[in-house]
Amino acid sequence: MNLLVLEPREIGVPLPRSDRRVEHVRKVLKKGVGDTLAAGLTGKAGEPCPLGTARVESWDGAAMAFSFVPERESPPLRPVTLLLGFPRPIQVNRILKDLTSLGVRRILLAATDLGEKSYAESTIFKEREFRRPLLEGAEQAGNPRVPEVEVHPNLDAALADLGAPGSGEERWALDPYRAETRFGTLRAEAGPGARAFVLAVGSERGWTDRELDALGAAAFGFASLGDRILRTETACAAAVTLSLAALGLV
Repeated sequence: MNLLVLEPREIGVPLPRSDRRVEHVRKVLKKGVGDTLAAGLTGKAGEPCPLGTARVESWDGAAMAFSFVPERESPPLRPVTLLLGFPRPIQVNRILKDLTSLGVRRILLAATDLGEKSYAESTIFKEREFRRPLLEGAEQAGNPRVPEVEVHPNLDAALADLGAPGSGEERWALDPYRAETRFGTLRAEAGPGARAFVLAVGSERGWTDRELDALGAAAFGFASLGDRILRTETACAAAVTLSLAALGLV
């Protein structure tokens, strides 16, 4: 935990001993009443997310309460959106945590033609249990901002949600068979006009021809990550990192 991330409603409210943040502050950071630590307030897109200092105001063995003094606004999320075919439920927490730590602004999860149908019925997708991995990614990054996460029943619905590309927006779908270029060349190809990226990564079985045609019709180009087949979580992290490099952000 590089940053204590709190919800605005949690300021001054005792958090139970079982809260993982309380356990970390006590056992790892060795903080007690009167001690301070770096903190930030999280919020929805467009809301203030200040960075500042938290102070342990009370600890009675059962609960801990924090005050918070804002000092500056946290940096914005990166102009990167990821459209992702439903991954294995066991991968979801790791993927969301990593994407948050990289600063992705928006994540669209969608069922795909070749994706395992049972994934959509898993608790994490049906109940939208995304908050914990998002906050853990924010703690890792030292920035309390978290991406918007949306779930769609299929690729067509996700593309409709995206709408038409904005000015300076690059759209790329990863597919090793229809690839027109390698994604690592995007720094040169993007040029100074590129201001945002939308990336599409399929489920573990990839995209169907129908879905690839739909992506092409939605202004996506096609790229590969080289001659190796990567796990979904590896492909997501690699593609986002390369897009950030193309934007001059890493």
